[in-house]
Amino acid sequence: MQTGERWALWWNAREVAAVIPDGRPGVRLWMKGQKMWQTKDVRAASVRQGKRFAERWCAARLYPELPLREAVARLVETAAHVQAPPLPPKERQQVRRLADAGGRDIARIKEALDARRPQQAH
Repeated sequence: MQTGERWALWWNAREVAAVIPDGRPGVRLWMKGQKMWQTKDVRAASVRQGKRFAERWCAARLYPELPLREAVARLVETAAHVQAPPLPPKERQQVRRLADAGGRDIARIKEALDARRPQQAH
């Protein structure tokens, strides 16, 4: 799940991994397994590398009985169906306003581009 620049992996309605930019080169990667002591906080070169590492590390701990490839597939599949926790009313309003403003901007840009295109004769 992507929220701004932060990417999070959810499993059973709880966040098990997060990839967060922290102002330094690369990203910070935080992961949590089933047990309290199975927590890892490392750095990754990019968000893509962080996502892949998080999926594999968490899958190996959450589905230890499965082969890694199958565990990652199951984790990613179940994570895709999990909804993010609901936003507070103020943040929902901000999201709605940004979406409305973005939609108007895109429509205005499309109109400007259409006006620049030469008309084709049939």
